[in-house]
Amino acid sequence: MVGLFEELANNAPVMIWRSRLDKLCDFFNQPWLEFTGRTQEQEFGNGWTERIHPEDYERCLAIYSGAFDARESFSMEYRLQRADGEYRYLLDNGAPFTRDGEFAGYFGSCIDITERKQMEDGRLVLIAELNHRVKNMLSTVQSLAHQSCGRASTPREAEELLTGRLMALSQAHEALAEQYWHGADIGNVMRRMVALASRDTDRVRISGALATLRPGIAQSLAMAIYELFLNAMQYGALSNTTGTIDIAWTQVEHYGEPWLEIAWKEEGGPPVAPPQSRGLGMRLIRSLLPLEISGETTIDFARQGVIAHIRMPIPGGMQ
Repeated sequence: MVGLFEELANNAPVMIWRSRLDKLCDFFNQPWLEFTGRTQEQEFGNGWTERIHPEDYERCLAIYSGAFDARESFSMEYRLQRADGEYRYLLDNGAPFTRDGEFAGYFGSCIDITERKQMEDGRLVLIAELNHRVKNMLSTVQSLAHQSCGRASTPREAEELLTGRLMALSQAHEALAEQYWHGADIGNVMRRMVALASRDTDRVRISGALATLRPGIAQSLAMAIYELFLNAMQYGALSNTTGTIDIAWTQVEHYGEPWLEIAWKEEGGPPVAPPQSRGLGMRLIRSLLPLEISGETTIDFARQGVIAHIRMPIPGGMQ
């Protein structure tokens, strides 16, 4: 006949164990046995330790034995193998108990905290990612300020350049925020850059299927496209009233893998001449962007209009 203690323990919503004066366990409740898929006899003594994760084994037993010797309560986390073979994180709380005023052993209870651990780990990863992004953001802003102020001929021009570039950066971040920083749709990024940079959006055509860009790539690409717009407004297709810009992206086969190819083509502007020096835009497109996207970039200052190509791997292809 099942006693009151066993009935209570077996119906408790937690895993319960008991150990004797010799530190060996002599009771496990039904939730524990269902979790491990083993019998009381298999778990008795030190049998239960066979399911502890190898990386947690020594630490777990050291805490248990140390607390037992000191007659102190303990709380520890370790991984225990479930009946299906998966290791799950348990929070194990143990406390000494007495019988007739004498120390008689320990009672303990365990709960599965795997999901909580995963959430905590996810928060740590998110914090680390945010720290990384903030550092990159500050570095980017510093570079934009240096380039904008260093090449401007007047304070007003410096202010306009810096403001525009910061707005481009902000628009890229908004596009990423819409997808919870998992990435950004290239079409969304392009539309934002067009609205930011072009006074006459009818003169800018964009086309292409859905493609999701990783956060770092989305930011770098947005900045590069904005720099192309700056050049077009100052010297190229958007510096007069008749020029047009066509931006198209498509999937191509490159090195046996799907790549995204973005083509920028200007027409109808004044005759183009290659720049005498390399500003921020040229350094972004020719040097920095290829490293960020693990791809290739070209820019041709053809007389009839600037032509640029940006190519990058796109795992899984476009949708």
